[in-house]
Amino acid sequence: MPEQSPLGEIRRRLDRAQAELKAQRARLASQTGLGQASPGVDGPDSGSSEGTEERLETLEAEVEAGKLKVPLVRLSGFFQYDTIFYSQGAQNQAALGDIQNGSDFRRLRLIALGNLAEFTAFTMEMEFAGAGRPSFFDVWGEQRNLPVVGAVRIGQFGQPVTMDSWTSSRHLQFMERNAAFQAFDPFRRVGIMAWRTTEDERSMLAYSLYATGTSVFNTNTNSEDYNTLGDNLWGTQIGNEGGVSFALRTTHLLWYDEPSDGRYLLHVGGGVNVSKINGNGPGTKIYQASAAPESFVGDAGAGGGITAAGTPFIVDTGKFLASSYNLYHTEIAGNYGSAHFQSEFLLTTVDQMGGRQLFYDGGYFQVGYFLTGESYKYLLLRGVMDYNVQPYSEFFSLRRGGVRGWGAWEPCFRWTYLNLSDTHVASYVNPSAGPPASPNPGILNESTLGMNWYWSQYIRMQFQWVHSMLDNNAHGFSALDSFAARFQVEF
Repeated sequence: MPEQSPLGEIRRRLDRAQAELKAQRARLASQTGLGQASPGVDGPDSGSSEGTEERLETLEAEVEAGKLKVPLVRLSGFFQYDTIFYSQGAQNQAALGDIQNGSDFRRLRLIALGNLAEFTAFTMEMEFAGAGRPSFFDVWGEQRNLPVVGAVRIGQFGQPVTMDSWTSSRHLQFMERNAAFQAFDPFRRVGIMAWRTTEDERSMLAYSLYATGTSVFNTNTNSEDYNTLGDNLWGTQIGNEGGVSFALRTTHLLWYDEPSDGRYLLHVGGGVNVSKINGNGPGTKIYQASAAPESFVGDAGAGGGITAAGTPFIVDTGKFLASSYNLYHTEIAGNYGSAHFQSEFLLTTVDQMGGRQLFYDGGYFQVGYFLTGESYKYLLLRGVMDYNVQPYSEFFSLRRGGVRGWGAWEPCFRWTYLNLSDTHVASYVNPSAGPPASPNPGILNESTLGMNWYWSQYIRMQFQWVHSMLDNNAHGFSALDSFAARFQVEF
């Protein structure tokens, strides 16, 4: 069977060119009396022997380049170091407890990625700052350039759900993703995904089948280990009741200014996620949606109602028995020169056991403007904004002479809304008194005012003030302020 790889095609072209060169030389020899012509070489591909030799040399160079190009492995990584101070009133402390200030490495990741063939890619990304250190993050292989489906990815990866989740955590506009994402998006799971773009790269479609998560009853502790929402830190699925989900996300560029490389654009999109909750016995099919403040210390995927370093979830549905949930979302984003915005709305319906269907919703709107004139890029293949920038003038010069510029400065603002106030729950699992209590239902509104300072494309500082307004079902209205800074380096 003939080779189907790009290198195989180059070799076939090389063989044809060598045969053509041999025939051309034979014909020239015949015309000069030095030999006889070979039949069957005339046609649209025939030409002078000099042109054929040039093409032969080009093809040989392509083959040599191919030998050097694959397999290709590159090491990448980044770290984010955060410092956060909290300010609470008496009412907020009664609802949530005394939230402690802190400093922590929010993320510290090493990534190996590359190509095993021209259209075969892989990524292995490990987290060294989260719970269960080190933990699995993106670990997948992918075959691209396939007919009809485009590309197919297998392993653990961010599922095609929301725009915020498909934005790289190293290139977020704010220190954390929005609270609605924390509450509703399943994020990284083990599964298989297909995705492709249209020929003009204006539209994208991605869809996946994946393991919902794991709800396991632990007989040793008489409690459940639960991870239906939030990162799957170990790439494991246990249980034979349900546990299969489907996700789909599609995007389209209504406007994209090609000459400016997307400095002016308008993006729309949406998607759906259908999940059957997994379990391994009675009382183990559990749903829980919760969110920490949009500035927190530690790893929000640690479980137990707090992050790994102790910042509590400030709104929480509690754990309750459920068989399935569906997530629907819409998104819009745009660039207009140095100004940019992004917004999403999310709606979740939960089919609980022994009670009516529950409804939760949330969304956010964020906007920013570069005082120094830069603009963000747009990743056509992923359908997301790339919140990273190459400053027109770097803060630190790579030459002698000290500071030569101010870098790139971007003030930004976000408003987040999250409604987890539906209390028509038939059966809670292991509620706790807290504080904060679980369940801790309510409505959360958060305003975030930030400043991003890009020293270069690879190093930045972020500053933000988050004002959290919690309308708690049990304790009423209270406010929480957090003041945070982040230092980030990537390579």
